[in-house]
Amino acid sequence: MIDPRRATLVLLAALAAPLAASTAQSPSAGATPASASTAAPVAPMGWSAHPLTQFRDDELDLPYYLQHFSRLANAVRMEGADRGFIDLSVWRAPQDNRPYNARIMENLTSLAYFYSTDRPWNPYHGDPAVRARLEAALDFWVRSQSPEGRFSEYGPGQWNLAATAFATKFMGETLRLLRHAPPVDSALIRRVAEADRRAIVAVLESDDLYRQGRFFSNQYSNVWAGALAYLDLYPDAALRRRLEARIRQAAPDHQSPVGYFYEADGPDWSYNLNTHHSNLLMAWAYARGTPLGDELIAETARWYDWWALNAVPEPDGSGYVMNRAIETRQQAAFVDHAGPEDAVEGFALAERVPLARLLGPTREQSASRAVRRRAELAARWPRTDTLALGQFRAYAPYAFLHRAHPRWLPADAERRAAFARLPYIVRDRFIHQRVDTRRAVAYTFIRTPAYYAAFNSGELWREQQRYGLGLLWTRSAGALLQSQTGTADAAWGTRSASGAQVYEARSFTPVFRVNGAVVEARPGNRDLPAGTVAVEYPLSTFGQKRIEFGERAIRVTVRHVEPFIEQLPLLVMPGDELRQAPGAVEVWRGATRVMAVRWSGGAAARVARGERRVGGKEVAVVAIPASGELRYAVEVGAGG
Repeated sequence: MIDPRRATLVLLAALAAPLAASTAQSPSAGATPASASTAAPVAPMGWSAHPLTQFRDDELDLPYYLQHFSRLANAVRMEGADRGFIDLSVWRAPQDNRPYNARIMENLTSLAYFYSTDRPWNPYHGDPAVRARLEAALDFWVRSQSPEGRFSEYGPGQWNLAATAFATKFMGETLRLLRHAPPVDSALIRRVAEADRRAIVAVLESDDLYRQGRFFSNQYSNVWAGALAYLDLYPDAALRRRLEARIRQAAPDHQSPVGYFYEADGPDWSYNLNTHHSNLLMAWAYARGTPLGDELIAETARWYDWWALNAVPEPDGSGYVMNRAIETRQQAAFVDHAGPEDAVEGFALAERVPLARLLGPTREQSASRAVRRRAELAARWPRTDTLALGQFRAYAPYAFLHRAHPRWLPADAERRAAFARLPYIVRDRFIHQRVDTRRAVAYTFIRTPAYYAAFNSGELWREQQRYGLGLLWTRSAGALLQSQTGTADAAWGTRSASGAQVYEARSFTPVFRVNGAVVEARPGNRDLPAGTVAVEYPLSTFGQKRIEFGERAIRVTVRHVEPFIEQLPLLVMPGDELRQAPGAVEVWRGATRVMAVRWSGGAAARVARGERRVGGKEVAVVAIPASGELRYAVEVGAGG
């Protein structure tokens, strides 16, 4: 039997020779190391010679990072066993700011950016004190690696996929920055490049890391970006072939046929919109115009087709309310941009994927924001925001990772054209269903001329997930209902009066009927027959529930053997009026009734609002007590 560890080490040895030959020609060859142990501290930013006019519009975020750069650089330990560790809690959680955590060292990209960037506002370009700390940090990073090429995150020797794959992405950009930087120790650069290669090979060759990547796709796809950046600096046909083979293999393993990139086996808006978009953006910088670039376009288009079914716009254009309660890891109720929040905006693949133009600013909006931002900076120049020590993203390397990568912003007209391609705008009547192949879960989307709704059902495997009616929207009023992730009191559904959770917080397999005929939920994506769709499912062994999606109203019947409570998490504007009457709650926006919930019997509902916010709206939970049977309807106003 072949020892996988030995096989990896043999492959690394075979690949070492071409790397040594390529790095020997580095522009930094012949540079001598700085005297790290005696280096002077990095000086604080002096603003007297650096007016705001030196900054381009796309650099207006940098004064903050410049102001606090000396604090970051001087946090590099210059003595002891952990010499080179960046000992400052400004990136990742404070409890994880430990020398064994390679994620902390992703701020090497920040050090390299200021050392290598020749701009009028940058006094740290080629600074000897910065060089000393940069070299110490690079050396520490190399020494932190396992013999197999892996890095750790949560404990000494606890090598994992995330630390290793993320390392390849950030080090890929760091090496690119240093390729044309002022002198850096050439022998050290060679060691760093060799360590980067070991990490890339470890991710590509390890079956256990690949299996983890099927579960956490955002972690694995970092190596697409990192390996392509490395290969651009150190071409190697064999390594490129291995990379492309893994990318082809991962296509069905990392992306569901439904459209999402798998996170804990399901959809997660935060990871898909943040890290995965970062990986795509960086990979695209090297793959555009190639067959691999075409594959990136195709998978991005599939993801946005899925996103568009689950995201509904607010009428004021502020962003999109998500069908959120299906999310598997993090929580995102409302989105208005794609990519890391610290990065310069402009998702380059939006030029080729029209629906991607709906997130982030347009060119006109970006120009207006720059005018406002410049005025805000001028009013308090040179004061910037304080550095919030202990905050997860107080000094995030994403601010520098993508600055050299192609970016693209749509014009206002292109944004409007993309909006017209949203599925519930293109058509005012459909029933569309998507069913995953890995997990038995069905996502059903219902459009009538009056409203748009999302209904989620099937296997529930993450504690925070909630199924059932996830989203209700009309074009004139925006989102009217959204089930809330990980909650007991703000999830849509039915709970026993003596129970803590709605029944929709567990798996259930419904029966779907269209015009009375049963329709089987089959893996894949398809439109169901036209007509009125009804969904029926048991409430454990205690009752039964039926939801009928009519023309202007959603009608629900609940039967339960003991007293129960029906919960409806409505979304209302702060100024909306909730009018209560026996058997009814109406939502009024000025002189317009935007929706109403009406039920049989005289039980009074309890209404709680204002504790949670989604975009510019409040979550108002309507809780209807009942016993035996409850029939209610959710009616929408005009303008769907």
